[in-house]
Amino acid sequence: MPVANPLFSAKPQSPPRADFAIWVFAKAPIVGQCKTRLARQLGNVRATRLYRAMLEHAVARACALAPGRVTLACSPSPRHPVFVRLAARYGVIRRRQANGPLGYRMAQGVRQALQMSDRVILMGTDQPELEGSWLDQALAQLRHGHSAWLAPTHDGGYWAIGLCRANARVFRGPAWSTSRVARTTRTRALALGLDLERLPARRDIDEGRDWQQLSRGLRAPLARAASMPGRGPPGPSYDPGE
Repeated sequence: MPVANPLFSAKPQSPPRADFAIWVFAKAPIVGQCKTRLARQLGNVRATRLYRAMLEHAVARACALAPGRVTLACSPSPRHPVFVRLAARYGVIRRRQANGPLGYRMAQGVRQALQMSDRVILMGTDQPELEGSWLDQALAQLRHGHSAWLAPTHDGGYWAIGLCRANARVFRGPAWSTSRVARTTRTRALALGLDLERLPARRDIDEGRDWQQLSRGLRAPLARAASMPGRGPPGPSYDPGE
């Protein structure tokens, strides 16, 4: 029997626009294909296990800080078993990174994120110190429509970047994995009229000496998680100043 005024439309509804999103950029933890500089001192297998622990730590902390707003940007494929497990455990959305150089992939991630959110923070998986008010600071800075936010590392790179406008030119120019990445990005952002605020620099885990210089309070939980894959992230109760 036909209904003159149906209560529900068959037309699909667009998801509500979010005020911000976090995209975690990650490589699949494949032995010999990730953390190659760390592997020079620790070996491929141990470096991969530590990377897998840092990956889960990053996803867990992002989800704790921003539940329901986290996307895992996967390379080369979101079907890797570790990515599948993280999505099931934390409820993150998985998306495949675009093909091409890192800067292009990051620019495409920003473009996609800003189609559904007003602000986006892209973060990597090599930063173990994820406690504190860094997210509040980033979001406060990004309330201004022409602003950007950068979280630099001691080696001249950065572990996170926040934007409210999609502009691929922010990611052009720097030679990745060099000491000029953060400086070049900052110079380019200022040239584009972005008021770029930055955190004090933190230490990423890229090489064996980075791992050895990490505080015991950060290193021990990651080492335990690396030795017991699949058992969950490092505990959130450690003291970064230990």
